[in-house]
Amino acid sequence: MENLVKTYFEIFSNKDIKGLDNIFSDDVILQDWEILAKGKKQALDSNKNIFDSVESISVTLNDLYLNELVAICLIEIIINNEEILKVIDIIKFNDENKIIEVSAYKQ
Repeated sequence: MENLVKTYFEIFSNKDIKGLDNIFSDDVILQDWEILAKGKKQALDSNKNIFDSVESISVTLNDLYLNELVAICLIEIIINNEEILKVIDIIKFNDENKIIEVSAYKQ
């Protein structure tokens, strides 16, 4: 599962909508301090809006805690090579190694 988490952050950092489409389950839920997206279409649209609103975005995984199909990730998101957000992501996977939920919290 560690590789799946790293792959997700790599896909996100590359602003790769097609990659997200492959890793999200059809009923994925994304929630952070600004958005709530239910279902793959809403989740992809929300990510596209984020990607379109920034020149660059990258994620650094600082700590990772795994418990069965749940990953707790302490990350830094760097926006446009200047703004740094410290975030905790809780990522849930299904048995098919697809992401079913991402909840993000600013530290």
